[in-house]
Amino acid sequence: MVVKSDVVFRWVRLLRSKFENYFVGEELRGWSWFRPPLRPRAHLGLSVYDVASYCHTRRDVWLRRVAGVKVQPSPQMRCGLDVHSVISDIISIVRRGVLSSQDPEHIFSRVERRIKSLNNHGTNARFLKEVGWLTYHTLMTEYMWYERGTSAQPALLWLSEVRVDGTLIGLSNHLRIDSLPIANVIVDFKVGKRHENHDLMVTAYALALESNLEVPVDYGILVYLNWDGKLSVDTHGIYVGPDLRREFIDARDEVIDLILTGREPPKATGECAPSCPYLGICGGRD
Repeated sequence: MVVKSDVVFRWVRLLRSKFENYFVGEELRGWSWFRPPLRPRAHLGLSVYDVASYCHTRRDVWLRRVAGVKVQPSPQMRCGLDVHSVISDIISIVRRGVLSSQDPEHIFSRVERRIKSLNNHGTNARFLKEVGWLTYHTLMTEYMWYERGTSAQPALLWLSEVRVDGTLIGLSNHLRIDSLPIANVIVDFKVGKRHENHDLMVTAYALALESNLEVPVDYGILVYLNWDGKLSVDTHGIYVGPDLRREFIDARDEVIDLILTGREPPKATGECAPSCPYLGICGGRD
C-alpha cells in the first residue's frame, strides 16, 4: 500500500475524537435504503461520477446519460486509471505470495516484472513505477515487521478494487472501492489536486457498503498521488457525517431528476476541469 497502516489508524483515531458527538441518525444510514430520505426516486444505476460530478452544472452527466455522447478518457483520467491498476496489481501479487508462503525473492521477481511492463507508458512511466515500488516496499515492510511480532498483520488485510452493489441506494450494481484496509474504512486514491467532490465520492461508497453489510462506515481516507519530478503522497481523512450524507442524497436526486426530465444544463463557462473528457464537445471553456 502507498500509505502505512498506522497512517490510516491515526486518521481514524483523530476523526473519532473530533466527531464523537456528531452522530449519524438511522435515517441516514445505508441500511435505511427502503425509506426516505435515502430511498431513491428511481433506480437508474448511477455511477459515483454521475452523482459527484466535477461539472457544477452537471452538463457532463447530461451528455453521457441523456445525449448518449461517448468519449475516450482524457490523458489525466488515463493516468489515474493506470495508477489504480498498478496499486491493485502489486497488492494482489504481494497478498497472494504471502498467503501462499511464497519465497520473498519470488514475490519480488513478480513485482519487478509488473513494474518493468510500465516502460511503455511514455511520460507517465516513471511516476507509475515509483507508485508500484512504494506500494511493494510499504506492504512488505509491514508484513516483515508484524511477522516477527504478535500483532495482526495489516498488510494482509488490505483489499483492493472491492466490488460493491449500490443498487439499493440508486447507484450502479458494480461500484469499485479502491481499497479497504479494514472493514469500515474506505481508502480512495486520487491523482491531481483536492476537489470538494472527492468527499462526496467516499460518502457514496460508504452508503453503498452500509446498504450491503448493515454495519456503520464512518471514515474515509483520500490518498493524493502526484508527480513533479518526484513522487508526492498526501492523505486527507474524512468523517462521513450527516452533512455529507444529506449532500449525497440531494446530489443523487438532482441527477435522477435531470435524467428523467432530459433537460439540458447550461455550459459551465470558464469553470471546467482540465481533465474533463467532454471539453472538445461541450465547449464550456469557450
